[in-house]
This record gives sequence, C-alpha cells and structure tokens, in this order.
Amino acid sequence: MDIPIKKRFLANILLFSLFSCLKAETLSEDHQILLSSDAFHRGDFAAAQKGYMNLYKQTNKVVYAKEAAISAASLGDIKTAMHLAMLYQKITNNRNDVSINKILVDGYAQMGQIDKAIELLHKIRKEEKTIATDNVLGTLYLTQKRLDKAFPLLNKFYNQVHDEDSLEKLITIYFLQNRKKEGLDLLQSHIDRYGCSEQLCQKALNTFTQFNELDLAKTTFARLYEKNPIVQNAQFYIGVLILLKEFDKAQQIAELFPFDRRLLLDLYTAQKKFDQASKQASLIYQERKDPKFLGLEAIYHYESLSANKKKLTKEEMLPIIQKLEQATKERQQILAKTKDKEDAQDAFFYNFLGYSLIDYDMDIKRGMDFVRKALALDSNSVLYLDSLAWGYYKLGNCLEAKKIFSSIAKESIQAEPELKEHNKIIQECKK
Repeated sequence: MDIPIKKRFLANILLFSLFSCLKAETLSEDHQILLSSDAFHRGDFAAAQKGYMNLYKQTNKVVYAKEAAISAASLGDIKTAMHLAMLYQKITNNRNDVSINKILVDGYAQMGQIDKAIELLHKIRKEEKTIATDNVLGTLYLTQKRLDKAFPLLNKFYNQVHDEDSLEKLITIYFLQNRKKEGLDLLQSHIDRYGCSEQLCQKALNTFTQFNELDLAKTTFARLYEKNPIVQNAQFYIGVLILLKEFDKAQQIAELFPFDRRLLLDLYTAQKKFDQASKQASLIYQERKDPKFLGLEAIYHYESLSANKKKLTKEEMLPIIQKLEQATKERQQILAKTKDKEDAQDAFFYNFLGYSLIDYDMDIKRGMDFVRKALALDSNSVLYLDSLAWGYYKLGNCLEAKKIFSSIAKESIQAEPELKEHNKIIQECKK
C-alpha cells in the first residue's frame, strides 16, 4: 500500500509544480506590475523604474514607459525622466498628459529653459488649476525677476498654506521692490502667528540685523519666547539681547535653561561679574578638563579681587599664580598629544603668569621666560614688551629696559596707564 500512496503524492506535486509554472508564465506581466507598483508606493523608486522599464521592453506598451518616467522623476533622475517623457509623447502624440508635462516642466527648469517651463505650466493649469501649480509658476517668474507676475501667484499660495518657503519668496520680492517695511512686517507677523523653524528664526535674526532693526527683532523674539518658552526660542531672544548689550536680561533667561556654560561665562564677563565668571569657568574646567578654563578661572578670580583694591597681596596672588602654572602645564601636555599649535590665549596666559612672577618678585627670571614665550606667539604686543622691560628693570638692567621701551610707539605708551607709569620709572632709572 505504501508505494502507490507515495506515487500518487509525487504525481500531485509534479502536477502542482507544472500548474504553478504555467500560471506564473501567464501572470508574469501582472506580477511585475504589482511588484513595480508596490516598490513605487514604498518609495523605492529605483526598483519601480527598473520594473516598469523591464515591462516596457518585454511588452512594448508605452504606458510602462510613462510609469518609468514618473518613477525616474521621483528618484531625481531628471535626465532619464525627460527622455522617457519625450518618448511617450512621440509614440502617443499626446501633448496634454499632465503627469508627463510636469516632468518636462521640471526638466526645462533644471536646464534653465524657464520660458519653455512657464509655457508648459500655463498649459497644465488649464487641466489642473491648483495652488501647487501656482506656486511653481510663481517661483519660475521669480527666477526671471518678473515680480509683477510672481507676487500674486506666490501670495495666493502663501495665504492658503503659510509655509516658510513661500514666505521667504514673498519677502524676497518685497526687498527687491524696495518695500523693506512690508517685508519686515510680513516676517514679524508670520513669526507671531506661526512661530519659526530654527532655520527661519536664524534667517529672520540675520535680516533684522542687516537692516539695523534690532528693536523690531527684540519685540519679535520676545513675543515668540513668551508665547513658547523653549530652548530654541530662548536662544534667539538671548542672541538679540546680546546684540543690544542687554546682558543682564540675557543672563536671567540663560540661567533658566541648560545652555552650554560658555554662554553664561561670556555673559558674566561682558557684565564684569568676574566672581560669577570665575566660578563658571571652574565648572567648565571640571566638566571638560580643558586647562584653558582653569586659566580663565584664575584670571577672573584676580579681576574679582582687583575690583575693590589697586593691587593684591602676595598671599592673594599665590593661588592665582599656582592655577595658571597648572593650566599652562596641562595645556602643554595636551598639545604634545594633539600636535596642535599654541594660540593667542596661550600667549595671554604666559604673559599674565610671567608678569605676576616678575611684579611680585617671586621668580623674576622664570617670569621673563614665560613672557618670552608670549612674545614668541605675538612679537608686536606692547603689553608683552612692557612685561619683559619690567623684568629687566626688576633685575637692575635699566639699559635693556629702556631699549625695549624705545621700540614701543609713544601713542601706545600714553594710551595705557600702566605702560605710562612703567616708562616713567624706567626712564628715571640710573642703573
């Protein structure tokens, strides 16, 4: 009994396989259509284009060339799309197919044949009068600076969709027509009603700044921030306040958000709040281990103490000097690893450290070595030259100190009280 059953089972399999093969052959075109259509709707336009091209080659049905053209256009392959669209028109002699004409409009526009694209768009509008078509036509008129024709089309589109792209085009038209106020009013109105993406906010800030309309920018971004107090809106409002030098207000807002600590550091520094700046620099150093911020912590601590007295004591200067020495040492270790070069801030730290060692008679020669490092980075700095001259004076070498001061322009000496004082002392030196 087993053998006949097995034979019948094998026979059924063979019959099913044969039937499946015959059915697959019969439905292969339909099957490929389904696969190509599915690929298109999934956004796999390359697979869709390939599938429809295979169908066109196999069947010679021009409808598949049309679908391949649409897939190529969706893929961004405008050259292939144009070729297939023109092939479709040549075979069918149909000049009114909207889908094909849209492909040709894109192609003409990309090739710079704007007049052809506009002519074809007018033809499309007779068949399909939509605001999207008006937007494309208005944009093409704008590229030709035919502002009288571009404006009503783009304005109609903007008033229905209120998108940022059409907004920017309308503002461009206003500016090209020297209608600055109307352009700025539209920009402010849009932001008031609809807010702005990060990109538009930045462009708006740049535009307000370009036209020196910072008060208008302040009003616009203040309302945006008050309506929706999120990080992005706060950031742009702070940016305007900084441009207006309203640092205190900017600081109050910045302290409410987890911005990069360097923003607060800059705001504290701008307001000469050196005690807070020193603490902020210390926090940044602890987080990032960047020795530059350790150096800034020391400098701002010095500035904070100096605000209430003319000169600090040695005891007060010692921890400041120690932090600066640690900062320069750590900085050298980092540079040795990264192979980066020293910069102007390094020079500033070298000079501050060197001058402190000289002025407080802690280690004059070592201090002069630091100053020479600063001068190696900026040989024309009158402040660094003054530090070196002061070192020679402290060592009793007044001749060399005078020689250095003779290389400094008189107006530079007169402009800096400390240089003026040092010069007087050195010139009177008889050693």
